[in-house]
Amino acid sequence: MISFFRKFSLRNKLLCILLTVMVVFSGFSLLLIQSIEEVSTVTNSIKDENIPEIVWLNQWEKELEIKKQIVLSNSHTDFEHDFQQKFEENDIRTSSMELRDEIPIPESIENIHKQLMLLDFTVTNKVFGLLEYNEVEAARKVIESEYLPILESLKDTVVTQRNDEYNSLQQNTSTYPKIIEKSLYFLLIITIVAILISIYFSFKMSKSITKPIESMVTKVNKIANGNYGEKVSHNTQPELQSLAKSINQMSISLQQSFQQIISDKMKHEQILNSLPVGIITYDKTEKEFLANSYVRSLFELSNESITDSDIMEKQNKYPILKMLISNESFQNKKIKITIHNKEYVLLVSQSKLKDYQQVTTGKILFFIDVTESTKLENRMIQSEKLALVGEMAASSAHEIRNPLTVIHGFLTLMKESMPTEKLEKYNFHLMMKEIDRLYSIVEQMLLMSNHKKPEKDMVLLRNMLEDLLPLMYSSLEAKNINVVTDITDEYILADQKQLKQVFLNLLRNSKDAIGDDGSIKIEGRVENNKYNIYFSDTGLGIPDSIKNVLFEPFSTSKSNGTGLGLNVVCRIIKNHQGEITVVSSDSSGTTFKITLPIIKNKSSDN
Repeated sequence: MISFFRKFSLRNKLLCILLTVMVVFSGFSLLLIQSIEEVSTVTNSIKDENIPEIVWLNQWEKELEIKKQIVLSNSHTDFEHDFQQKFEENDIRTSSMELRDEIPIPESIENIHKQLMLLDFTVTNKVFGLLEYNEVEAARKVIESEYLPILESLKDTVVTQRNDEYNSLQQNTSTYPKIIEKSLYFLLIITIVAILISIYFSFKMSKSITKPIESMVTKVNKIANGNYGEKVSHNTQPELQSLAKSINQMSISLQQSFQQIISDKMKHEQILNSLPVGIITYDKTEKEFLANSYVRSLFELSNESITDSDIMEKQNKYPILKMLISNESFQNKKIKITIHNKEYVLLVSQSKLKDYQQVTTGKILFFIDVTESTKLENRMIQSEKLALVGEMAASSAHEIRNPLTVIHGFLTLMKESMPTEKLEKYNFHLMMKEIDRLYSIVEQMLLMSNHKKPEKDMVLLRNMLEDLLPLMYSSLEAKNINVVTDITDEYILADQKQLKQVFLNLLRNSKDAIGDDGSIKIEGRVENNKYNIYFSDTGLGIPDSIKNVLFEPFSTSKSNGTGLGLNVVCRIIKNHQGEITVVSSDSSGTTFKITLPIIKNKSSDN
């Protein structure tokens, strides 16, 4: 029965409880009806018995008293006055007749009424008869010996009967409080029983409702705190079952939505962290700065959130953070910054951060690394310079070389014909040296203006150096510079003339860097399917000021240098699909590395 009751819905349970309470109070209503019947019975008894008897007994007592007074007063006066008329027509007798019309005489006192009539008969028959014969004394004796004793006896009977009726009336009226008290007791008992039943069922219902609800509240709080997917256990209560089902569906939906949000967030973070763009946002509501991984890596920040202390600590080292503090909006501002001894060129922008309602919620600073593009721009500028130099070289190199040839020839003739004293007087050796320098500049300009592709052929580097080095021996021996070669026999595809120009320029630079007393070493070996040539000298090294622009035109540390030699070398090596780099350079010397493709066998095509 209890298990069946538990399956009821909350509405049905409440209806059952109300029905039970109604049944209990219906029992009281039955008892109340019974009490009302008792009250009605007592009331009818009072109405039909006690009150009429008391009224008639009081009336008869008065009537007897009046008749007694009439008889006594007339007996003392010898019945001279109209005794018969007074006795028969007194007011109390009239009121009795009127009362009889209103209240019938109860059967219980009918005997007293008969005695009253017999008493009146004694007067009307005996006394009135004797008085007709003027037997006054006899009439007085009848009154004194018969009438008055019977009247007193009857009066006592009336008083006794009336007192009995008063007692009966009192008993009947006292029955009301008892009935009411009994009804109240029953009402109290029924009320207590109803309250106890209500409390019991209310407690059971509240327990069956509040306990699952408390459990649900605990689960819902867990869900609200982020424990999505938490499920509420089902209850026997139908309404709670429906509620639990809805909560579980909500929890699963929240879990799915949360997972989708996390997935979207991770995708967005992956996108933001994968972009080669630095992004820093400031949320004025949360009062915090957030940075993507590019910013954290570049500025050595450990956390995604940037604190004020981070900004204060690093703003002198990274001036871009000072721009973040300002509320200025700007676009594509180019700044230079040095990080880890490397110079960066950044294109920085800062704007307001707005929500979907176009309300400003903070600001966003973002930048991109344009170092390479800046270098490319510089290269383009250099290319324009080279193009201009090429045009100048193409148009004027031959014109300059022809006069130089004539001047050089005449100076040579003059040198051969003039005595030594005049040669020293006019500094012929200085003029010849400057003419040679002009020849060198013209040759470099001609090489720069010559964009002809290299005519590649199979070349053994050892044979090429054996042809080239004897040309430099005289100048190298004059400065006590020793050249050492360690070359493997590998064929490379190269333009022999241009490659000779490369080594000629490198030998000249090494000779100038060494000065006197030193050595130059040329090594060639195969590494990683490439032919690597190491060109080392024991010179003073390359100054730090030109290391980054060493291969660019007009970059030189020599007072009489043109700055075009290494640029020509770089252009020739790149035209051979190779690469030239500085391996090391310090006060003990400099080493260049040239990488060129190799040929596996001699029969390979060009």
